[in-house]
Amino acid sequence: MFKTVGIVSRLDRKQAFQLAINIVNALQTRRIQIQLEPSLAKHMKKPALATPIEKMKADMIITIGGDGTILRTCLKLPKPEPPILAINMGVRGFLAEVAPKNALAALNRTLKGNYKLDRTTRLSSYLGKKRLPDALNEVSITSLAPAKLLKMRIWKDSELIGDCQSDGAVVASQTGSTGYSLSAGGPVIDPDVKGFVFTPIAPLTVFHPIVFSANSTIHVELRRPKKAIIVVDGHFQTETTPELSRITIAKSEHESSFIRFTGDFYHRLKGRLLFCEGRRP
Repeated sequence: MFKTVGIVSRLDRKQAFQLAINIVNALQTRRIQIQLEPSLAKHMKKPALATPIEKMKADMIITIGGDGTILRTCLKLPKPEPPILAINMGVRGFLAEVAPKNALAALNRTLKGNYKLDRTTRLSSYLGKKRLPDALNEVSITSLAPAKLLKMRIWKDSELIGDCQSDGAVVASQTGSTGYSLSAGGPVIDPDVKGFVFTPIAPLTVFHPIVFSANSTIHVELRRPKKAIIVVDGHFQTETTPELSRITIAKSEHESSFIRFTGDFYHRLKGRLLFCEGRRP
């Protein structure tokens, strides 16, 4: 089933790099073709295996790192994306599935087909007519000047929702509801609820988070100032201009899929975010 596997790893931790070496050795033993992110290939002294993430044509991607590694990878992967086996080498690693000590066993289970696919909705976003990279977690909007309020007008489809004055806003997918949006006071969206949430950041006026249907299209019109920063999944950044100051966000036609073994969302939520009677894996 898996003829080619791509590997992306953080390099600032010795344990992550050693685990990447072990995984490469295990895949080569099975005669599976390997594609390595160029920086990883350089450190491993395997230049022949170097492949930019944007050009990886793999049947599976293995990420070794935290949520940031996963988000960076998903931003760059060609669409449609292959499934991702995420090994947690981060602080929180909510999106990751496997602890480092279980990585080789999880790889073996995956290669045998003993897993579930967790398909997650992504968000498409447009600045004017220009499409930005799809977000797995969120699209955030903040002022160019620190601590300067943004005045925004929010629309659902063609219906005016209202005006919001705040430090910015986060529009998060169901997956991203456990990230930046949650820190800003937004709700956790149950996996069975198909929708996304608009969460203001430190609002001056009363404007509570709103969960919208996945079929909705949200328009955020910048009223004052017209210039702001748009950040997609914490990695891609662009700026609005007075001429391009309307951001449109909707469900993308693309998905991300993660290899899971338990499928227990609330176990991960308790163990990694809420810390109430939960245990880290």
